[in-house]
Amino acid sequence: MSRHTAYNVQQSPIRFQISSHGVTDTGHVRTKNEDSILVNEDESVWIVADGMGGHQAGDFASQTITNNLSLFKQHPSLDDSILLLEENILNSNAIIRKKSFKLGRNATIGSTVVCAYVWQNLLFALWAGDSRLYRYRNGQLERLTEDHSYVEELVRMGKIEARDAEEHPAANVVLKAVGIDDNLTIDFEYFEIEDGDIYIVCSDGLYKDLEETRIGPIINAHSENMHELAEALLSASLAAGGTDNTSIITMKTLHKDADV
Repeated sequence: MSRHTAYNVQQSPIRFQISSHGVTDTGHVRTKNEDSILVNEDESVWIVADGMGGHQAGDFASQTITNNLSLFKQHPSLDDSILLLEENILNSNAIIRKKSFKLGRNATIGSTVVCAYVWQNLLFALWAGDSRLYRYRNGQLERLTEDHSYVEELVRMGKIEARDAEEHPAANVVLKAVGIDDNLTIDFEYFEIEDGDIYIVCSDGLYKDLEETRIGPIINAHSENMHELAEALLSASLAAGGTDNTSIITMKTLHKDADV
């Protein structure tokens, strides 16, 4: 995971209060929910993990990640906090790999992960797989993460259009996830927070059935209440098909004075 010189900036007086809510649902097709979520406002960390492996314990994989990260405690040092988050994900990778070996050579167990961590006026994203982080700002929805998937590579190479990606036969092929390789690399980025930003942390169940063009208007209609927004997005996704497990965390930022 790369390091950024922004870590060494002076302590910013800007702080943000985060209002958030998380929901997860099995959907209309699957019989088991292999997603797992973590909403921890006290430690400023929010996680969505989407397990893969079916009866070979995809739910074990996703829950391993959220269980490990539920133990996370912020450090006074930003570097130390980010390193601890990374270590927790890598430790989850090792635990899932051991489980896979116990189940035999043909067992495939893994989980995507997308982690949002807020420090002062910055939001840090760590992710592997095709679970996503979106930001809604000034009426515009923007995806902040890049999928580690086969169709994303095809889009990047110009072989298919982005609008056709979800309908591609290989849309479910993930190229990176926690637990599928001994040597996991985690993508990492950070973003400056603005007052009134809304962030959506989600598994692919949200955008697989619900087109991105429909997500923005739903956010706009429920921008004041993160509980209502999460439920509205989930309802819309289920109404659009509900073909997969769906997990959604909604987050809204509110500027507050440093001494609050």
